Amino acid sequence: MMIQLIQAATKFNMAPEDGTVAGESLSAAQTALYFVGAPVAIFLFISVVVYALTGERKEKTESKDSVLTHIE
Repeated sequence: MMIQLIQAATKFNMAPEDGTVAGESLSAAQTALYFVGAPVAIFLFISVVVYALTGERKEKTESKDSVLTHIE
């Protein structure tokens, strides 16, 4: 049984697919920037936009009463 599995495994071609060309590898800084920095930046941007559009706003109320006649 093991011999048959080994023979079957050796018949499969483990070479890359035709037409694929490996590019340059990323440095550690580029990897961190692409896979950590960019998602965090996108998350923060979306959070700020959502907060700006849905956050509570203080209403600008101009009091017509005088400070002398109105107690807050």
